[in-house]
Amino acid sequence: SPAKRLSSRKVARNLHQSAALTMDTLQDPAPDPVECMEEDIADKVVFLEKRVSELEKDTAANGEQHSRLRQENLQLVHRANALEEQLKEQELRACEVALEEARRHRELVCKMERERSIEVESLQARLQQLDEENGELRSCTPCLKANIERLEEEKQKLLDEIEELSLRLSDEQENRRKLGDRLSHERHQFQRDKEATQELIEDLRKQLEHLQLFKLEAEQRRGRGHSVGLQEYNSRTRESELEQEVRRLKQDNRTLKEQNDELNGQIINLSIQGAKNLFSTSFSESLAAEISSVSRDELMDAIQKQEEINF
Repeated sequence: SPAKRLSSRKVARNLHQSAALTMDTLQDPAPDPVECMEEDIADKVVFLEKRVSELEKDTAANGEQHSRLRQENLQLVHRANALEEQLKEQELRACEVALEEARRHRELVCKMERERSIEVESLQARLQQLDEENGELRSCTPCLKANIERLEEEKQKLLDEIEELSLRLSDEQENRRKLGDRLSHERHQFQRDKEATQELIEDLRKQLEHLQLFKLEAEQRRGRGHSVGLQEYNSRTRESELEQEVRRLKQDNRTLKEQNDELNGQIINLSIQGAKNLFSTSFSESLAAEISSVSRDELMDAIQKQEEINF
């Protein structure tokens, strides 16, 4: 500072004056050492002044640095206070969050405990129910075993019946095949007889037409003689014989048709009886009932239609 600078100069001046006085009082006949001492003192004074100046500069620099450090310290104090406030706020928020999390955790734990209690009660009830069902099943085990044995016996009986029915079915199919062959033979024979009868009827019809023409001619020549009367008599006799032959053939045709119908009826009855025998068990009663419900005429019509398709 300026005051310190003046005092240092004053000290240097006083030192210089005291040195000069000392030199005056102690004058020596040899002046060279004194001059040398004065020069040394002057050099020291100059050195001290320079040193004082440097110290003053250092002091000023230290003052500025101290002021800057104080300013920075003040800023750091303010910043530390702000950070402390911020830290307190964060601690407060963290405490609130921790309390909220603890509350939620307690609620979640309570909820899980309630659910676990309910689940445990449900499982206990289910376990009790299963124990009761297990007891019932154990008590029913002998009955079930007896039922299984009974069902096995019934199954074996049904298998035996199925085997027997299979054999009967084979027999019925063989009988039906034989009846079918017989019916086919009878049908062919009936067809041949029918064709022969038709041919014979056609011949008789032609002969009848011829006789009718002859009769007309005979009536026109009536009265011509005894020979004409004899021919007319013979014509009438032949006509009567032909009419009887036609009636006989028609009767034979009806007889053959009745025989054919009778054979068809036998086949139908055998088919129905075989179906009833084959499907007499409980699992085939519906089909047997359906066959039984069909009338004989309907079956006859169906068989005749099938025969017409086949032939």
